[in-house]
Amino acid sequence: MQLSRRGWNNVLIFTVLTMMLIFQYSGKKTNGDDTASLYQSALPASAVVLSMKFDNIQIQRVGSQLATKPELGLSQPQLQQIIKAWESATFKPVAEDVVVANLAYGINISFELANLAAPITLILYQIDGGYLLQNWQSQLLQIDEAELQVLLPR
Repeated sequence: MQLSRRGWNNVLIFTVLTMMLIFQYSGKKTNGDDTASLYQSALPASAVVLSMKFDNIQIQRVGSQLATKPELGLSQPQLQQIIKAWESATFKPVAEDVVVANLAYGINISFELANLAAPITLILYQIDGGYLLQNWQSQLLQIDEAELQVLLPR
């Protein structure tokens, strides 16, 4: 097939556009409401964390840097990883018919977000075999030890 360079460029452009449409459409079909209902976010969508406070530890933005009170000796990349983990964290919800006893004692984790005037408080509960997190919508979410190690400074 004899095409000029411009002709081949047009074929390539239309092929890429067609592939993008196919991927877009197939992504909607496979990632429909089924996966969205499987996992719930810990914080509101597109949340930007300004500060995080739990127990006696606070991580807050100071200009473009992050700082802890009291000083924990964590580097900027470690602090940024903690904040980014909270901003994008999604967890599997606990089934509504499951009754979880003894949720009287939990650790409050308070977040100040850029797009909300009032702080959001999450509650972390320790149970047999893991942890539960009550998110900003009062939903109970399952969280395991490995996820908790990423979310909390150590």
